[in-house]
Formats: sequence, C-alpha cells, structure tokens
Amino acid sequence: MTPRRKLMLCLTGNMLVLMIVGSAVYACGTSGNYWRFGPHPDLVIIAVQIDTWRKYGLLLALITIVESSRVMVEEFGMPILGFSIYNPDKKVVSEFSKNELQFFANAMFFISAIRGVLLVMVQISQLDIALWGVLISQCASVITIRHLLNEKTFVHTPFERPHVRRNVDAHQIFIND
Repeated sequence: MTPRRKLMLCLTGNMLVLMIVGSAVYACGTSGNYWRFGPHPDLVIIAVQIDTWRKYGLLLALITIVESSRVMVEEFGMPILGFSIYNPDKKVVSEFSKNELQFFANAMFFISAIRGVLLVMVQISQLDIALWGVLISQCASVITIRHLLNEKTFVHTPFERPHVRRNVDAHQIFIND
C-alpha cells in the first residue's frame, strides 16, 4: 500500500470516527452550559468570571496567543528534540551537549504539560471557546506547515496521473501513449 493510500485511509477513518462521536454527543446531551455561546454571568474560567463581551474578547485573544505559540513550538521546536533524542539511528549528537539537550527537552515538556492543563481547563468550559481554540491552532498549523514545506523540494506532484512521466531536469512533461 502506498503512503498516499495509507494517509487517505487514515483521514477517512478519522472523519468517520469524528462523525460518529459528534452524532452521539449531540444526540445524547444537548442540555447544559457547554452548548452556550458568548459571555454569561455563570461562565467562570480558572476563577475568572467571563460575563461581558470585553472579558470574552480578551479570553479569545489569550487563547489565540497561547494556541498559536503552542503550534509554533510543536512544529518548529519539538522535532529538533524528537529527532535528537528519540531517533534510534542518530547515535552522535553534535548540535547540543548531553546536559543542554536534557535541559531543553525537560523544560519544553514541562512547560507544554502545564500549558496543556490550563488549555483543557479553559476549553472544556463552553463549546464556542473550544472551537475557537481548534480554529486558531489549525490556522497556525497551516502557516507553519506551509513554511516547513516551502523549505523542501518536491519531485512528485499531488495526484499525478500514472500515465504522465515528468522530466524534472528539463521541466518537460512526456505523456506515455
């Protein structure tokens, strides 16, 4: 099975599971405070009452900053740690000393864990807040992934037809009949 086919199957499976879970949650529990949108007198997030549109806007701005920085750290910084520490084929590390790598890894993991706890506390309070966090993280992810992809060279175009062969050096397309 090709990598493209595996990814398509994984994406389809993910979408199917999401639809099943979303349908079950919607069918079984449409009451309660979670389904509201905007500020409310009884909306309290980490001991802060979010009862005005100003406070609500500040909350969304804070989520924007936290989610954007989380995505950038995970897309740019974590792979450096992951490939330096967890790659079984990389036996020699020349970019860091052992103690530097230990410090960076543990500091990044600790800060990420604390941030994760705070984000969970914020995002489980109300659906609109959770969806805002998802939207912001996905927008930041599009930007960071595009940046990382722009640093690479691609010789295979997406969804290329099998009967078309590309001569990359000459930038010509030959069609096999």
